[in-house]
Amino acid sequence: MLKLENIYKTYEEKPLLRGISLEVAEGETICLLGPSGSGKSTLLRVISGLENADEGEVFWRGKSLEATPPHLRNFGLIFQDYALFPHLSVYENLAFGLKMQKLGKDEIRLRVNSALKQVDLLGFESRRVTELSGGEQQRVALARALAPRPRLLLFDEPLGALDRKLRE
Repeated sequence: MLKLENIYKTYEEKPLLRGISLEVAEGETICLLGPSGSGKSTLLRVISGLENADEGEVFWRGKSLEATPPHLRNFGLIFQDYALFPHLSVYENLAFGLKMQKLGKDEIRLRVNSALKQVDLLGFESRRVTELSGGEQQRVALARALAPRPRLLLFDEPLGALDRKLRE
């Protein structure tokens, strides 16, 4: 499904990603391990289309994603810092991307409620994300990534603020 071929990326004229190639099959889960600053987050940003590789190519089901903008890839990316909109409620954070997809209000409501149920946050819809604990904010970020029903989920340390029971 996902294939990376020879991905290179430099920052400030220093090599960060050097010839990264890998394949991920449907239903497969992989984990990138490495020290801070080794390029894990950058590789996720390249896969999602938020950054371009200097060299190499990303493929989805055999087709190059080079010309596909991030919003058309339908990949969910959960950022390490959650990237929630602090001025919006939990519901509005989850609904934002769904509105960008031009879904109807009823479908948005169904997807938001389904995603909140998955992360055990039903009843939190009207709360502002700034009123939530770190673990609750992380669960909102996860729900927001799940709501559009992405074909691929990319996690950048999304479970660090969750206790063991919630991680499972």
